[in-house]
Amino acid sequence: MSMIRKIAKITLIAVLSLVALVVIIISRLFSVKIFDSIVQTQHMKRLDEMYSDSLYVEINDEQFVDFDLYDPNIKLNDIQILASHNSYKGMSTSLGRLFVGLGDSFDEARALKYSYQSITDQLKLGIRSMEFDLRKRKDSFMLTHVPLVDNSSVAPNFALALEEIRLYSEHNPVHIPIIILMEVKTDWMILDHALQNIETEELLQLDALIKEKLGDHLFQPADLMVDDLTVQETITTLGWPSIEEMLGKVIIVLHPNNYNDRYLALDPTMESQAMFIGSYADDLNHDYTSFIVHNNVDVESIASLIEQGYIVRTRIDDSLAFDQNRYMAALASGAQILTSDFTSGRKDLNEADMIDLGGYMIIRFNP
Repeated sequence: MSMIRKIAKITLIAVLSLVALVVIIISRLFSVKIFDSIVQTQHMKRLDEMYSDSLYVEINDEQFVDFDLYDPNIKLNDIQILASHNSYKGMSTSLGRLFVGLGDSFDEARALKYSYQSITDQLKLGIRSMEFDLRKRKDSFMLTHVPLVDNSSVAPNFALALEEIRLYSEHNPVHIPIIILMEVKTDWMILDHALQNIETEELLQLDALIKEKLGDHLFQPADLMVDDLTVQETITTLGWPSIEEMLGKVIIVLHPNNYNDRYLALDPTMESQAMFIGSYADDLNHDYTSFIVHNNVDVESIASLIEQGYIVRTRIDDSLAFDQNRYMAALASGAQILTSDFTSGRKDLNEADMIDLGGYMIIRFNP
């Protein structure tokens, strides 16, 4: 009987120790989000101080381009922009990457080992296109990659991220238009019980938030459409506005996914939506078709889309693997938004490893 009690006691201690270890691990992973939120709040206070300083100097976008910003003949779809990928991402923890490696693959885990400077710092370096992953957590919209295991973010609260962009736009009013590709995500919700599904009501809340925070800096589909023409008809017949007309504006594009139809249903005319709706190359037959996500660098396919007047986003690289041939093909394709993991603004990358669009330009006239 004494032996049975000892075994039971040892078993209980082992189980309690295991439970305690799990609690410690989960607490450690969740603490990242709490820490990032505190840092973001402090960052916003510093930005207020920086912009209120009478010595603040406006960023001149002419230093980033090889064309005349005020040339009325250069349209939004006539330029190429180097874009950061997962632009909100902070450095994942070693513990989080270990779990990704065990649950998926260690190649995937290694591909998560990167982080960015703040949104403002990226903008100051000339980055004019970014990518956000948006989730709904409790009552807030959040920017995070993978819940729990890769949840560090330089801008976790989306409302504050929008305020940060608006502040930059207010104090640098002649910047090249900022294009945000935003993907609404609901995967891996099992890893965070506080994550919420995003339905019609949440999409309405999201639209209202974007309009409230960006105000007149936001360029909406309604600002593009002329007379009774749809978004697609406007760009394929009349074309995009000039860069000069778009200076100081922010465009948000909903990454194509199963939210396209739900978001369109908010207003089928697209007169009231805050965001443009992205499309894939094999799904162009929509009144909203304007921005195309074409991650595979197919030069002929991309060139055909550009000829029709669309703005195309492609990937220069993926999984932290840079390929010179793919880079050259992406530039040659004419895609206007060139997304890379090796842009200025990467916090963990040596400057010598950062890429440009040739001639040290990160925004250039599309040859």
